[in-house]
Amino acid sequence: MQATITAQSIRTFHKLLQCCSRIGDELRFEIVDETLILRTFDSSRSAFIVFFFDKGFFESYQILTEENITFKTGLKNLLTVFKKSNTFERVQFNVDPESNNLVLAINLRFGFRKIHQIPYDECDLVHAKYTVEHFPHRVACRSKLLVDCLSKFQQSLNELTFSFTPNSMTLKTYDIDPQKAIRNKKLKTEISIKKEDIERFYLGETFINCDLTFTIKEFRALLSFCEFVRQPINIFFDWEGKPLMCCFKVPNELRVDFVLSTFVNPNLQRETQSGMSSMQTDSEDYSSQNDYSQSQSQSQEIQSQDIQSQSQSQSQSLSQETQTQSQELHEEFSQNINNDEEQNYLSGLKKDNYDLSRKRKQPEKITTGYTSNLD
Repeated sequence: MQATITAQSIRTFHKLLQCCSRIGDELRFEIVDETLILRTFDSSRSAFIVFFFDKGFFESYQILTEENITFKTGLKNLLTVFKKSNTFERVQFNVDPESNNLVLAINLRFGFRKIHQIPYDECDLVHAKYTVEHFPHRVACRSKLLVDCLSKFQQSLNELTFSFTPNSMTLKTYDIDPQKAIRNKKLKTEISIKKEDIERFYLGETFINCDLTFTIKEFRALLSFCEFVRQPINIFFDWEGKPLMCCFKVPNELRVDFVLSTFVNPNLQRETQSGMSSMQTDSEDYSSQNDYSQSQSQSQEIQSQDIQSQSQSQSQSLSQETQTQSQELHEEFSQNINNDEEQNYLSGLKKDNYDLSRKRKQPEKITTGYTSNLD
């Protein structure tokens, strides 16, 4: 491969190297079908960026072999070469497969020329698993707007949260433990951007308010390069825990795809788990209450049946006792008195028994002090 860049393309390439150095340590070159592709990712592979170059980016571009070439080299070496890129007039890239060197021939002012040989190693291809079609929600806004918003946050901030609602997008600091942040009096910043201030704001049918938390270092590096080329940035997202994808394009020069992993909020997990547990406990309590009420109703029915049976048995026993007493009295008096007196006594006893039967006390009602609410 032989490629030459000049003027504005040199400054753009230097800014590209600075962006990649804030994400990873190595830059991977891939030459496929007359297209130059540059890739890099961080050590944890949570941030991935790829640059697709068109022929319009180069003054001249030639492929000397039909085979695909892939190799990687250190970003520090490239940054050292482009440290004073403002003095460069032309840079020529040559790939030497025999010596495994990337040769940079640089033309300086006043006719000076210097050559750098940067060693490289062969490597495997690395691709992101996600494409634009995987994300149902899309937001497009000016990179300058986001850069101004991020300038309001502390430089020592590690994580940033994008909060999306149907009418706005909010940038705010992220705290793993909000109560601890309040005790430590930590500075919290929150900036809201209305839907009208965003160039494109499209949310899919399955959208629910969501918070996307990610590392701010890599995102700042991307925004700085996007602001340099003066292009709007497109943000594609789905839900927390799924990657955030950013894309933009410089017409006839290059296209950039950036994939960044997002965090899962542990506080939200606790809330959902506690909500589920509370729902379970409520259902258990409700079922236990139903069981208790059913057992109470059953016990009440049993108690009422026992009370009725007791009252019936008591009334029967009382009636039997009165009958036996009257019979005993009748036999005792019939044996000890004469016939005349017996007849008079019997006639009187009948009357007395009749009166006694009318004046007989009814069996007392047994009250237990229990009231049932079976209705």
